[in-house]
Amino acid sequence: MKVLFLDIDGVCNSERTFMHGNELFGIDPHMAFLVGKIEIETECKIVLSSSWRHSEEAVSHVEAKVRPLYGKTGRDHTGFRGSEVEKWLKENPGVEKYAILDDDGDFFKWQPLFRTSWKVGLTPDIAEAVINHLNGRIDDPKQDKEGL
Repeated sequence: MKVLFLDIDGVCNSERTFMHGNELFGIDPHMAFLVGKIEIETECKIVLSSSWRHSEEAVSHVEAKVRPLYGKTGRDHTGFRGSEVEKWLKENPGVEKYAILDDDGDFFKWQPLFRTSWKVGLTPDIAEAVINHLNGRIDDPKQDKEGL
């Protein structure tokens, strides 16, 4: 199984989307489309690692506007997202490859982080890099490179 750990703010929206959105929670349709493209082209499962996972209303919104979710990460006592991802992976064996889409850097250096930016959000280039990583076309993702 392949898994995409998904943040929302700074990935599925951006400074522009958040400031000009007319919905309860701003999600950019094009960025949501790119997440769907990743899911379809890699056959990955989506696990919500965003702080949005703590609100059922927000989770429902993500599932309606982005993609259905396979699961959510739990809370680590440290609040460090890298640890939360590791805990989820230990509790869910069978993951052969995973990627993390996030605009924050609170992950272990060895984790496959594809970093977006709050200013821009998810771009086609970052989405393609995630697809290539999950499909095994590249061995070493460009980790922690804002905007690739």
